[in-house]
Amino acid sequence: MNNRLAQHVVQQVIDKGVREFCISPGARNAPLVYVLSQIPFIKLYHWPEERSSAFFALGRIKATGRPVAVLTTSGTAAAELLPAAIEAYYTSLPLLLMTADRPRRYRGSGAPQSIEQIGLFSYYCHYMQDLAENDLCCLDKWIGRGPAHLNICFEEPKEADCQSLEISISLPQEDFEIQLVTSKKETELDQFLEMSRFPLVVVGALNAVDGESVVSFLLKLKAPVYLEAQSGLREDSRLESIRIESIERLWELSAKQGYPIDGVLRLGGIPTARLWRDLEEGEGKRAVCSISEHPFSGLSWAGVIHASIPNFLESFQLKQERSYPCQAWIQADRLYQIALLNLFEEEPLAEPSLFHTLSKRIPLRSKVYIGNSLPIREWDQAAVRENRQFQMTASRGANGIDGQLATFLGFCTQEQENWAILGDLTALYDMVAPWVLSQMPALNATAVIVNNGGGQIFARMFAHQHFRNAHDLCFKPLADFWNWHYEKWESIPDTITACTGGRFIELMPDQAATDRFLNRMKQL
Repeated sequence: MNNRLAQHVVQQVIDKGVREFCISPGARNAPLVYVLSQIPFIKLYHWPEERSSAFFALGRIKATGRPVAVLTTSGTAAAELLPAAIEAYYTSLPLLLMTADRPRRYRGSGAPQSIEQIGLFSYYCHYMQDLAENDLCCLDKWIGRGPAHLNICFEEPKEADCQSLEISISLPQEDFEIQLVTSKKETELDQFLEMSRFPLVVVGALNAVDGESVVSFLLKLKAPVYLEAQSGLREDSRLESIRIESIERLWELSAKQGYPIDGVLRLGGIPTARLWRDLEEGEGKRAVCSISEHPFSGLSWAGVIHASIPNFLESFQLKQERSYPCQAWIQADRLYQIALLNLFEEEPLAEPSLFHTLSKRIPLRSKVYIGNSLPIREWDQAAVRENRQFQMTASRGANGIDGQLATFLGFCTQEQENWAILGDLTALYDMVAPWVLSQMPALNATAVIVNNGGGQIFARMFAHQHFRNAHDLCFKPLADFWNWHYEKWESIPDTITACTGGRFIELMPDQAATDRFLNRMKQL
């Protein structure tokens, strides 16, 4: 009975497009492990720890564009998947959660490894099915715009039964395709453009295929635009004439230059930039219109046009050509950038200056993964504007620091250099992640850990010392533990040597220089 159920479930999962499985073997999921291990056309990654496994699966989804399954045994092992499920929910990633379970008769018993797994992921699961014995697995209702959960109940697995199975798993002819439920509301964008005399466009994370349609729309609109690194358009020279590069004191400086922003048009993912949180506090002061493939407005008081960005923008017709008086602001923004570049040279050991130099040293066409809020903001602020053809990404659906190193390793590919920039506390949160690298031969993965002695983003917000989680830790023992290469930098070298396998670079900003930099930046 176990073998038949396991084969049936695996066939349905493969039919849905899953080709990679992250498995944490245990007694209860043994029937599934035995079935999966005999299928030649799938890839298995084995993990001893389920939380990192699930975040790694998110990285694989980002790298392949396909759904990825993560398999656990019963009990608290299943609960370890919740953080990644939350991230997948808010980033609309097709993460399939497969949890083995004890038979239904054990529910409510408190027997060993018997927890209530039905509804475990609650709000953060688009589709859930509880399966046992002769139940039919059906994933037709899962559209792939977020997580799904299969809870599979097995009688006590026995090795002899698992070894006796004869598998018959076929590869489907149809390929996987994510379905997008849309709510095209062209009139909402029309109304926004009618209302806003001084709009600012903010472009968040985009799919690579979205870029050209967004550029075409922006060039027609001719409104000033702020481009986050995750958009893939931050360095696009075609947008230079309308690009705003600095958002420090954004509202004040734009108004001073005759452009008092009265509306914000968001394209793509919810921005990481502080300006978006400013909008929350200024409810009603500025109009907001969001167009995104994710159904989230990112604000407590605004809505969202949930649509395919290329389809929406390519079908949208501007009713009239508008002229926005933003040139004085753009010119002032360029002067600010010149002053900022001078500051990078004057304080080369300050944290933002190190980011600026690092962005010039990372090899062309690398994959670059930025792991948490402060590095993202510092990259957006300080990275060079030369188009170095980086493939940028982050994992900021819920803005957590957990699972970032594992997600990065899942995102890595053999075809190019892979770089991550992570905060020190973020790296400490995910120390199991390097486990998987031995299963990814010929991969070059460099993780830059910005060791500034604790949570500096909170030090700038709250004076109390507890918010910093201050430490004097060194990351070399972590590199030694996983047999990764290790380098310690207090400045960025002129050349970076290539490295095969995993590498930790511990980047040590000068705190006094950083403080001077930030104080002087306030005076620009």
